[in-house]
Amino acid sequence: MNTAIISAREIIEQLVTVDGAMTELLNNLEKIQFEDDETDDLVLNLQEVISARQILIGQLVADSQFEDRSYLQMQADKTTEFEHRAKKVLADREALLRGMRKGKRQTNLYKTIDSNR
Repeated sequence: MNTAIISAREIIEQLVTVDGAMTELLNNLEKIQFEDDETDDLVLNLQEVISARQILIGQLVADSQFEDRSYLQMQADKTTEFEHRAKKVLADREALLRGMRKGKRQTNLYKTIDSNR
């Protein structure tokens, strides 16, 4: 047996670990302040975990010996759940950025009006 091949059981164990890490990262991103410097690290870690999860799912799907369709459906559902949570975090961050930009424009407008007096 080739030692480079990972068994389906090992892939499932790794998926449990990766899913836990992704849940924790998304929880932290949902709680953390936008201005916090840790946000960049959390997003970078989230990207790495997403890549690892994609690879593991791909290995599981490619395994001709693995035939548990209900498990694969559960993983597809988890992927959808993670995607929705990540999109919500992204939308919240984008809304904060838009609000900051609008506030800055208004401040500049008031400065211009004040300087013209």
